[in-house]
Amino acid sequence: MKGVLKGIKPERPLYYFEVMSNIVRGSSYEKPMSDYLVAFAKERGFEVHQDELYNILIKAPGVAGGEKAKPVVLHGHMDMVWNKDDGVEHDFFKDPLDLYIDDGWVKARGTTLGADNGIGVAYMLALLESEDIPHPPLECVITVMEEMGKKGLAVFDPGKITAKRMIDFNWIHDKEILAGCSGDVSFKITMPAAWEPAPAGMVPMSVKVTGLQGGHCEWNIHQQRANAIILLARLLNAVGKEYDFRLAKFEGGVQNNVIPSIASAELLVKSNDKAAVVAKVKTLTETYKKELVMADPDLTVQVSETSQYPEKVFGAEAGKKLTTLVHLIPDGLIGINLKVETDLGFMEAMASIGSFPTETGNNLGILRTEGDEVWMITTITSAVTSRKHDVTDRIRTIVELVGGGTQMEQFGVDAPEFPYVKDSEMVKLAEQAYKEYHGFMPKREVNCCSLQLGMLIEARGLDCVGIGTEIEGVHSPREMMKLESVANSWGVVKTFMKNLCTA
Repeated sequence: MKGVLKGIKPERPLYYFEVMSNIVRGSSYEKPMSDYLVAFAKERGFEVHQDELYNILIKAPGVAGGEKAKPVVLHGHMDMVWNKDDGVEHDFFKDPLDLYIDDGWVKARGTTLGADNGIGVAYMLALLESEDIPHPPLECVITVMEEMGKKGLAVFDPGKITAKRMIDFNWIHDKEILAGCSGDVSFKITMPAAWEPAPAGMVPMSVKVTGLQGGHCEWNIHQQRANAIILLARLLNAVGKEYDFRLAKFEGGVQNNVIPSIASAELLVKSNDKAAVVAKVKTLTETYKKELVMADPDLTVQVSETSQYPEKVFGAEAGKKLTTLVHLIPDGLIGINLKVETDLGFMEAMASIGSFPTETGNNLGILRTEGDEVWMITTITSAVTSRKHDVTDRIRTIVELVGGGTQMEQFGVDAPEFPYVKDSEMVKLAEQAYKEYHGFMPKREVNCCSLQLGMLIEARGLDCVGIGTEIEGVHSPREMMKLESVANSWGVVKTFMKNLCTA
C-alpha cells in the first residue's frame, strides 16, 4: 500500500479507505473484500455472518458508556463501480487504485475512486476497532452488488437484525441529511442478432461517441446529460434514413446505474456512400453539440474506416429494430416532483439542488453484443412506485411492438422507496449531532436517488437517516472525495454515536 493518505486526519477512516482501494471489490466480484471483512471481525472477536453472495453482518458490543444502549444498524455497501477513461490501462482485477490528492480532494488516476461507498464502510471499520469512541451496540450491514440492481440485499437475511434504528452512510453531501429517497427497478432486454454473412465489397467503418460527462443516473439526472448509447442509436437511425448500412456491432456503457459516456458501433457501408456517410455524421454531430452545449459541451463523434472486415452482420431487419428500440426507450429525466415532502418548501428545495426535484427517471446504462444476441440493462428510478411501474409498462410495450424475439425480464429487485417521516427520531438526532458539532442545522433532503434503505426499512420497520461525505463525479473517472468533508463527517458520526448511547 502506497500510504498516500497516511498522516492525514482522520487517520483511521482514511487508513481503511486506502486499504479498500487495494482490494478487488467491483460489483459481482466482492469476495476478496468480503473475506477481508470477515477476517477483520474475527481478529477482534466480533460476531460475523457472511452469506452465499458475500453480504456481511458484523455485530459488536457498545463501548465507553454505550454498553447498555439500544443497538443501531450501520449500513453501507462494499462494491464499487469499475469505470475508467478511454485509453487508460488499468486492470481492476489486479491493479490497486492509483490514489492521489489534488487541492484537498482524493482522486484516482484515470478511474473511479470507490468513495461510493468505500468511505462509509471505512467509518464503520474505524468505529468497530475503537475502544474509546462511545457508541451503542453496532450491527454493521455491509452489502454486495448494490450497484447492480441491489441484488445482494435481496438474499440478505434481515431477521438477523435486532435494532430498530439505522444510519446509512451511502450519501454524498455533508451539509444535509438524507431523510427520504426513491426506489428503483432494473430490466434486462435481449434481442436476437439474426446474424448473416457479411456482404462483400463494402467499407468497414467505426462510429464512436465520446467526451460525455456520464455520471450517476440518479444524482446527475436533473442535469440532462446525454446518454451515449441513446445518442448513437439516434445518429444511426438518421444515417439509415438516407444510406444503407449493415450493423456488425453495437455496445456502450459500463453499468446499469451509470449514465453512459461512451458508445461505439461497427458497420459496413457501400463504397459510393462512404464520403457521404462521414459528412452526414459530422453534420449530425454539430447538431447534437448545439443541443448539448450546456449539458455536455465536449461531445465528440469519431467516424472512420477500419481495417477489420467483419465476418458477419446483424440481419437487416434486426439491425434496424435494435437502433429503433434503443432510440425509443425513455431516458433521462421523465418527471419532476411537484410535492417534495420536506419542511423546506418547493422553492427552497429547488434552490438546494440547483434544479427541479426529480421524481422519475430512466437510464439505459449498458448495451453489449455477445454471442447470438444483444442485451441491455435499463434502470427506472422513482419516488412514487406507481410511476415507476408505469414507465416499466411503457418500456415493455415498446419491446413487444419491436418483436422479433425481443424479451424483457427483471434484473435484481424492485426496491421500494425510503419514505420521508417528518417526526423521525433518527432524523432529529442527526440534526442534533450536526448542531452540536458544526453549530448549524443540516437541511433535510428527500432525493431522487435509489438506495437500499427502503428494503431494510420495509423488512424491519427501521427508523432511518442518511449521513454523507462530499463526493463528486460518482460512477465516473472524475469521482473525487473532499478531505475536509471526511474530517467533518467523522466528527458528526462520533457525536451522533455518543448521543445514541443515551437516546
